[in-house]
Amino acid sequence: MELSAVSIEPVPDYLPNCILFLTNLPKETNEIMLPMLFNQFPSFKKECLVPGRRDMAFVEFANDEQAGAVRDALQGFKITPSHAMKITYAKK
Repeated sequence: MELSAVSIEPVPDYLPNCILFLTNLPKETNEIMLPMLFNQFPSFKKECLVPGRRDMAFVEFANDEQAGAVRDALQGFKITPSHAMKITYAKK
């Protein structure tokens, strides 16, 4: 299959809100890893892996502004050498 034949849809970014959508997580991601990463931010509330998908998760913060600051701070953060996390606002 040629690369040009593959259609890759970009992940849309929605209006700012307090919930972030994480993609490109390693398949080893679990309920312990994400809180360890996001607990460094005082506004972190909770995380939720997408059921059946270890490569996607939602992370909630106290407000839109804090979520935006975290999004900017961790965009492209490499959880593993081959997995740079992609962060967008969640669809509301």
